[in-house]
Amino acid sequence: MIGANLPDFDHDIKKINLYKMMIVGLLVFIILFIVNLYLIKVPYIIGVILCIFPLIFYFSNHRGFTHSLLGMVVLSILISFVMVMGMNVVIQILNSLNLSDLFTSLIFSSQIIAMVVIVIFFALLIINKKIILPFIILFVLEIIFFPNGLNIINFMGNEFIIGNNINFNQFLLIDHNFLHGYDLNQLGIIEIFQILKYIFFPVFLGLLSHILLDSLTPAGIQLFRPFSSKKVYKKFAIFVLFILSFLAILKYFPLFLTF
Repeated sequence: MIGANLPDFDHDIKKINLYKMMIVGLLVFIILFIVNLYLIKVPYIIGVILCIFPLIFYFSNHRGFTHSLLGMVVLSILISFVMVMGMNVVIQILNSLNLSDLFTSLIFSSQIIAMVVIVIFFALLIINKKIILPFIILFVLEIIFFPNGLNIINFMGNEFIIGNNINFNQFLLIDHNFLHGYDLNQLGIIEIFQILKYIFFPVFLGLLSHILLDSLTPAGIQLFRPFSSKKVYKKFAIFVLFILSFLAILKYFPLFLTF
């Protein structure tokens, strides 16, 4: 839902939303920078990334870069970074306030609480006002009634290890050079796959769903912008929907393909 609502921020009528997003990004940067200096180490680069979003949309023409394949990848990567780092900020704050045990006693782990906070933050920042409340209600109900489906918590938090002996939180801490001197090449293949599976690809599919709807219109979309101005239309949408449907059947109903 968050990914599906994001591309249309390149509308002229959305300019006020971009200013709000920029202000939020600056506030997040300032707050996390102060927290990083005087309280606990947190990744204040989150605020910088949040400021990059409105800049991308401000300089993108309607149905331009943000409606292209490259744009979808860039936006998905940025959102994934904010999601992962933001969740660990919330987890660290809960731990510093000794609230983790309290939430655990209430069944919900600090990882789940962190995810709820970050998803609601993105919802308030991105999703249309008319559907924010239904989205939040449905999301919270899913957390309550289907907590076992939240596989993302299996690799979030203090127990997540990168490579052989490097704690995930070290990767997310930021000092004077933003990345705490950490080498991104030390990320293990399994950890990268998990981040792609549970964060990047869901966001990318949300963006793709929006692009597919726009490609059904007579105006089409420039999928390979800025490398090519060639547009794709209805046939592209039908082809992608067929591929996605086939993959869904392959995953959830594999027996159908044995006949």
